[in-house]
Amino acid sequence: MTTVDPHHFIEELRFDIQTDDLLKARLVMAHFAEMDANTQRRALFELSRAPDAFVFSLMVDVLANSPGLGDTYPPLKTLLFAKASGDPDLLSRTLMRAVQPGTRVVLAEVAGQIRLSTAVPILLGILGEERHEKVLSAVIIALGRIGNASATTAISEFLYSGSVELVVAAIHALGLLATQTALQRLFDKLGAESDLDKMILDVFTCSQEPEALKCLNALLSARHVHLRNAGKQCLLDIGHKAIPTLIENLRNDDPDLLIHSLNVLGAIGDASAIAPIRKLLHNEPKNANVRFAAYEALGLLPVAQGAFTLAQGLNDPVDNVRAAAAAAVDHNYNAILATGIKNMVRSENAAERPISRTIMDAECDAIFNDLIEEAGFCEFAVRYLSRQAHADTRAHFVDLLIANGRVHVAAAIQEQSITPKWAMKVLAVDDSRMILNIYRNVLHNLGCDPMLFEFPAEAIAHLDIVKPDLIFTDLNMPDISGVALTQAVRRRYTREQVPIIMVTTQNESQDNAAALQAGVNAILNKPFNEKTLRSAMQAQLGRSVCALAPEPGCPMAGAPFAHSCAPVRAGARSR
Repeated sequence: MTTVDPHHFIEELRFDIQTDDLLKARLVMAHFAEMDANTQRRALFELSRAPDAFVFSLMVDVLANSPGLGDTYPPLKTLLFAKASGDPDLLSRTLMRAVQPGTRVVLAEVAGQIRLSTAVPILLGILGEERHEKVLSAVIIALGRIGNASATTAISEFLYSGSVELVVAAIHALGLLATQTALQRLFDKLGAESDLDKMILDVFTCSQEPEALKCLNALLSARHVHLRNAGKQCLLDIGHKAIPTLIENLRNDDPDLLIHSLNVLGAIGDASAIAPIRKLLHNEPKNANVRFAAYEALGLLPVAQGAFTLAQGLNDPVDNVRAAAAAAVDHNYNAILATGIKNMVRSENAAERPISRTIMDAECDAIFNDLIEEAGFCEFAVRYLSRQAHADTRAHFVDLLIANGRVHVAAAIQEQSITPKWAMKVLAVDDSRMILNIYRNVLHNLGCDPMLFEFPAEAIAHLDIVKPDLIFTDLNMPDISGVALTQAVRRRYTREQVPIIMVTTQNESQDNAAALQAGVNAILNKPFNEKTLRSAMQAQLGRSVCALAPEPGCPMAGAPFAHSCAPVRAGARSR
């Protein structure tokens, strides 16, 4: 290979510019990449002083013949863009005459970078006649950068071209256009392929235009679970800008839309959502899952005023809703709430004591510390924590009592603790820690050893260590849905070996069909309680009620409770 002297390189380039010898200049620039950095800078200086038409033609040829050179040495592209800006008509004329794929790619990129609107008709013409994918991709992106809405339809057609490169280019270009029609075309494309869905959702998230927010919000009602979950995550990533849209959703009557909106509002954590959520609860929604989601959201928010709304939830007839309300009260506990809750606990049914049980099952430390001074509550707490509560709950409050100097109460609980006798292994997966807490206590009361996981991936990994007798899983979970988790389980165990029950707020026929096809044995709608879980487990395991836990009429009903006290497994999340 012949080595070109840097001095001769510069002198020849300078002479070619002076004599307007484009052919020789091309031959000289073919050695540009071989030059040292200082020589490259000198060459660029000489070219910057040359006539626009000369440099423009030279740079187009150089970059077309050496496609990677512009990326390796960006100043070459910068110079080309500058010269094209100085004479836009030259770019249009050259683009119109260009036939070589490499040349068309370079010219399309330049047209897009300088947003040359007069090039739009030419670029659209190229789309109609060109077959080379690199050219088509460059033209599509250029049209997106120029931002002329008239190109929307032509670009949208490539969403269904069958070429991944062209589909990706069309997604990028429509995102750059960001018109209502462009974003709607992207929305219509969702659901075909997960990787492309992610690209489209990234476009919506980055755009944050009203139409983009509208599209993301519409995903909360999407038929595909992965799109619903993705839409929720995108709205959460957008944060405060999405709040007005989410609050407007609270006027809707669709329970699923309400639940998803409340989930995101709580996760964003902005206080502006408090009043609309309180108003929703004031209207007493009939759907228990909506009430649960509302209290769960308020538990993540600083409810300073109107906290009495939270206390009202402690009288809810549904266990899960009471647990969510209790957690919200505990998060916002103050003197006003303390007085009201003491009165509620004093007046509750002495036999069932649903509020007191809920406070302990939900591990509400602030409320517990206040109520333990009440003789009636203290007596019940010792009896419940020692004889009925899950071992984790017992240990949690024993530690809390000791830390607060109530050693004698802690000792009384420990002395009366009952040794476990059975432990059917039941694995439960849900991305809500509150729901996992409820699972823990309900399954424990059913005589089961609960293995609780907030993250599906950890639950799947745990299957390689322990084979559960049965699995409960949520449907709507980020990263790995309940359907995907079921598919992973079925690669290890059959329906008969490990039954799976999908527990969800959704009742979509498409979701149910997908879950059953993946290998779910049964579908149970939230909210669940001890009775519904018992019935669902009996149906799948074929065992009598007494095999799960004693209840009235069972030969073991008179015996003291002796439930599993096994701790939550590694990787599990338990508040």
